[in-house]
Amino acid sequence: MQFPKPELLHPYPNGWYVLERSDALKKGQIISKKFVGEEIVLFRLENGRACASTSYCPHLGAHLGHGGKIVGDCIKCPFHDFEFNADGICTKTGYSTKPPPKARLRMFELQEKNGFILIWHDMQGNSPDWEVPEIASEGWSKLLTIDWKLRSHPQETTENSVDIGHFASVHGYKQVEIIKDALTQGPMLNATYAMHRKAGFLGKRNELIRVEFYAEAHGLGYSIVEAYIPKFNIRTRHFVLATPIEGNYINLKIGIMVKNIENPSKIHPLLTLVPKNIIRDLVLRSAFKGYKHDVSQDFKIWENKIYITPPALAKGDGPVWQYREWAKQFYYDNNEISFQNNLLSANS
Repeated sequence: MQFPKPELLHPYPNGWYVLERSDALKKGQIISKKFVGEEIVLFRLENGRACASTSYCPHLGAHLGHGGKIVGDCIKCPFHDFEFNADGICTKTGYSTKPPPKARLRMFELQEKNGFILIWHDMQGNSPDWEVPEIASEGWSKLLTIDWKLRSHPQETTENSVDIGHFASVHGYKQVEIIKDALTQGPMLNATYAMHRKAGFLGKRNELIRVEFYAEAHGLGYSIVEAYIPKFNIRTRHFVLATPIEGNYINLKIGIMVKNIENPSKIHPLLTLVPKNIIRDLVLRSAFKGYKHDVSQDFKIWENKIYITPPALAKGDGPVWQYREWAKQFYYDNNEISFQNNLLSANS
């Protein structure tokens, strides 16, 4: 039997990707990162502005993340004290001489949204023509996050939001149903579904509770899932953030927040005696533990699968084909290469 060949996917699709939490980058700090196969630095100027640039000084190649400093509204190279502003322009040399015109630091488009620092990538160097939306955070808990380095691809991890069939097989969810058909609008895709899972700390050990999900993807690297548990009137917000770092590897950051719990008696009558902020933090920590567990169940699948096209889809899979058609907008046809073989080629 002849199997279909793996799809050709560029390892670095176009879009916005999360580099770091906003609160992890302090004024005057420089952080080295890997992004789409490059060494870059993320830094915050004294005026509070976050910037991202290539790591190497265009003068004589020193790495700005090793000994570089923030001086006012510039980043200073540790080698010859050349300084560069937020636009990458060299404003000063270490000799008080005129900066050479070619000493220009390449900067990346960057924005801060929803507690994260996002960076724009486009394979042909085009500027962004869309943004990740700002979402309301008033009435929500603090944000908890965790990172993993995985052998995978942003399109693969984001596909889970529409792969309804895997919810039962991988995660053990019951009575999975689509509430509304998936909708695509430009770089945004959303899907609404529900399932039943064990109540865990919220109820009896084997009790099944209904959870409703509204998943929204903005490109292949930034997804938000709003979850609602009607029985307990609990709302959680889940972030799924896949950032391509090098070859076949991504950094997968997940995050979670919990909406303020207004009626704790729906969880348990005795909770009316406990301060609401304590209840919310307890729910947050417990939900985060469950979220980490559920996401980690996908790791072996993601790290060992290949991307098949056309897929032999069956009824019950969910809108996988619709998702893949939508995802094509984040590539250029003449840039496609096999992401399965990319790392091997790079190391050969």
